[in-house]
Amino acid sequence: MVTQGRTRCQVLIPLDPAAAEIVVAKLFAIRLGIAKATSMAIEHIILITDSLESARQAVDPSVHPGQAHSLAVYSVLRLFFSQDYGYRIDFWVCPSKAEWSLH
Repeated sequence: MVTQGRTRCQVLIPLDPAAAEIVVAKLFAIRLGIAKATSMAIEHIILITDSLESARQAVDPSVHPGQAHSLAVYSVLRLFFSQDYGYRIDFWVCPSKAEWSLH
Protein backbone atom coordinates (compact mmCIF):
# COMPACT_ATOMS: atom_id res chain seq x y z
CA MET A 1 0.00 0.00 0.00
CA VAL A 2 1.35 3.39 -1.00
CA THR A 3 0.19 6.41 0.98
CA GLN A 4 0.71 10.08 0.13
CA GLY A 5 -1.08 12.50 2.38
CA ARG A 6 -4.71 11.42 2.29
CA THR A 7 -4.46 9.58 -1.03
CA ARG A 8 -4.09 5.83 -0.69
CA CYS A 9 -3.25 3.58 -3.57
CA GLN A 10 -2.94 -0.17 -3.39
CA VAL A 11 -0.55 -1.60 -5.94
CA LEU A 12 -0.91 -5.30 -6.67
CA ILE A 13 1.96 -6.96 -8.48
CA PRO A 14 1.33 -10.55 -9.56
CA LEU A 15 4.16 -12.93 -8.72
CA ASP A 16 3.80 -14.66 -12.06
CA PRO A 17 4.05 -12.45 -15.19
CA ALA A 18 2.05 -15.04 -17.15
CA ALA A 19 -0.81 -14.65 -14.66
CA ALA A 20 -0.85 -10.89 -15.28
CA GLU A 21 -1.04 -11.50 -19.03
CA ILE A 22 -4.04 -13.81 -18.54
CA VAL A 23 -5.82 -11.18 -16.44
CA VAL A 24 -5.16 -8.51 -19.06
CA ALA A 25 -6.37 -10.80 -21.86
CA LYS A 26 -9.63 -11.52 -20.01
CA LEU A 27 -10.17 -7.81 -19.36
CA PHE A 28 -9.54 -7.05 -23.03
CA ALA A 29 -12.11 -9.67 -24.09
CA ILE A 30 -14.69 -8.23 -21.69
CA ARG A 31 -13.88 -4.73 -22.97
CA LEU A 32 -14.45 -5.76 -26.58
CA GLY A 33 -17.72 -7.53 -25.76
CA ILE A 34 -19.15 -4.64 -23.76
CA ALA A 35 -18.03 -2.07 -26.34
CA LYS A 36 -19.75 -4.04 -29.11
CA ALA A 37 -22.93 -4.59 -27.07
CA THR A 38 -23.23 -0.92 -26.11
CA SER A 39 -22.84 0.12 -29.74
CA MET A 40 -26.07 -1.74 -30.59
CA ALA A 41 -29.63 -0.61 -29.90
CA ILE A 42 -30.17 -2.80 -26.82
CA GLU A 43 -31.23 -2.18 -23.24
CA HIS A 44 -29.96 -5.32 -21.51
CA ILE A 45 -26.49 -6.85 -21.74
CA ILE A 46 -25.73 -10.34 -20.46
CA LEU A 47 -22.02 -10.98 -20.12
CA ILE A 48 -21.14 -14.67 -19.70
CA THR A 49 -17.69 -15.33 -18.30
CA ASP A 50 -15.71 -18.09 -16.65
CA SER A 51 -14.09 -15.59 -14.28
CA LEU A 52 -16.23 -13.50 -11.97
CA GLU A 53 -13.05 -11.87 -10.66
CA SER A 54 -12.23 -10.61 -14.17
CA ALA A 55 -15.77 -9.26 -14.52
CA ARG A 56 -15.36 -7.41 -11.22
CA GLN A 57 -12.01 -6.00 -12.30
CA ALA A 58 -13.53 -4.88 -15.60
CA VAL A 59 -15.68 -2.35 -13.73
CA ASP A 60 -13.06 -1.45 -11.10
CA PRO A 61 -11.21 1.79 -11.94
CA SER A 62 -8.56 1.27 -9.23
CA VAL A 63 -4.91 0.48 -9.98
CA HIS A 64 -4.39 -3.10 -11.21
CA PRO A 65 -2.95 -4.95 -14.21
CA GLY A 66 -5.11 -4.11 -17.21
CA GLN A 67 -6.46 -0.93 -15.64
CA ALA A 68 -6.66 0.75 -19.07
CA HIS A 69 -9.22 -1.86 -20.16
CA SER A 70 -11.22 -1.32 -16.96
CA LEU A 71 -11.28 2.43 -17.52
CA ALA A 72 -12.48 1.92 -21.10
CA VAL A 73 -15.27 -0.41 -19.86
CA TYR A 74 -16.18 2.06 -17.15
CA SER A 75 -16.39 4.89 -19.68
CA VAL A 76 -18.53 2.94 -22.15
CA LEU A 77 -20.90 1.72 -19.42
CA ARG A 78 -21.26 5.24 -18.02
CA LEU A 79 -22.54 6.39 -21.40
CA PHE A 80 -24.73 3.29 -21.75
CA PHE A 81 -26.43 3.77 -18.38
CA SER A 82 -26.86 7.51 -18.88
CA GLN A 83 -29.19 6.85 -21.82
CA ASP A 84 -31.98 5.31 -19.73
CA TYR A 85 -32.52 4.25 -16.13
CA GLY A 86 -33.93 0.92 -17.34
CA TYR A 87 -30.70 -0.17 -19.04
CA ARG A 88 -28.84 -2.96 -17.26
CA ILE A 89 -26.00 -5.44 -17.46
CA ASP A 90 -25.91 -8.89 -15.89
CA PHE A 91 -22.78 -10.93 -15.29
CA TRP A 92 -23.26 -14.70 -15.50
CA VAL A 93 -20.55 -17.15 -14.49
CA CYS A 94 -20.15 -20.33 -16.50
CA PRO A 95 -17.03 -22.28 -15.48
CA SER A 96 -14.89 -23.45 -18.38
CA LYS A 97 -14.69 -26.91 -16.88
CA ALA A 98 -18.47 -27.29 -17.35
CA GLU A 99 -17.72 -27.81 -21.08
CA TRP A 100 -21.12 -26.64 -22.34
CA SER A 101 -21.83 -27.57 -25.91
CA LEU A 102 -22.71 -24.94 -28.49
CA HIS A 103 -26.43 -24.52 -29.15
